Amino acid sequence: MTNLKHYCIKCGNKTTRIQPIVNLPICKNCWSKDELKKEYAYITKTRAKSEFRLNDKDLNKVSSFEVKNPIFATSYPMKLYLLTEIEILSNSKWGSTEPYVVELLNFTPEKVNWLLNDLNRFKKITPEDFQYLIAERLEKMNFNVQLVGEINSKDGGIDIVATPKESSFPFLLGVQVKHHKIEKSTGSSEVRDLLGTISSTQSPFHMGMIVTNTSFSPDAKWFAERNKKLLRLRDLNDLQRWLKNDFNNENDWKEIPVEIELTNGVTIQIPTNSIISDARQK
Repeated sequence: MTNLKHYCIKCGNKTTRIQPIVNLPICKNCWSKDELKKEYAYITKTRAKSEFRLNDKDLNKVSSFEVKNPIFATSYPMKLYLLTEIEILSNSKWGSTEPYVVELLNFTPEKVNWLLNDLNRFKKITPEDFQYLIAERLEKMNFNVQLVGEINSKDGGIDIVATPKESSFPFLLGVQVKHHKIEKSTGSSEVRDLLGTISSTQSPFHMGMIVTNTSFSPDAKWFAERNKKLLRLRDLNDLQRWLKNDFNNENDWKEIPVEIELTNGVTIQIPTNSIISDARQK
């Protein structure tokens, strides 16, 4: 039986080729062009879920095409999706068509520089890798760190538990990590939740810190300022310093006053190291 002839949607020549998913006639010559391949590019179900953080319910909204697995012939067929439709789903769900493009499980100097060269890349790494990055930076600051559990799992409002490695006065730090894929500030509700966790009567923590890859809203900063005995906020500017191994400058002491009044007429300067003292006097 002779295949039915169709007319290519790009050049108008006759063709028997019907491209799956889009179900359109596209001849072999047109399909070989890069711009067309990009327009009708496919993506596997595994990549759609891992790179764009989509689930089965999301993927059921778009058409798919099954092909034989090229590696394991006896396994289930592979599901392919049109990349442009996956990007539209991602934009609808997360506000961006960009996939997570890098894994940072091993924090090599090259990968750290990759982030430093474009701070927007913090939005492209996965929440898991961002959490690992914060844990790794805390270790660089001479903390013992323990990850609480998997991302999005029940963790009691704490992602990382940390204690100083060398201190005559140890303390327990609870860290909440807030990763945003789009330009979105971390709000006061997250800061209030952390304070509630840290300050509860059964809490083992002495202090809490929230680290975000964007910024904090004015309300979040206002609330933290009034609870700075227990709270620390660290944003993208702090992350930039941390990646440069700059862990001890005046920005790290911003919650600590220059001087305090112990009683009426008795004021003392807060002791700091020489680097911090010089920076504060400038």
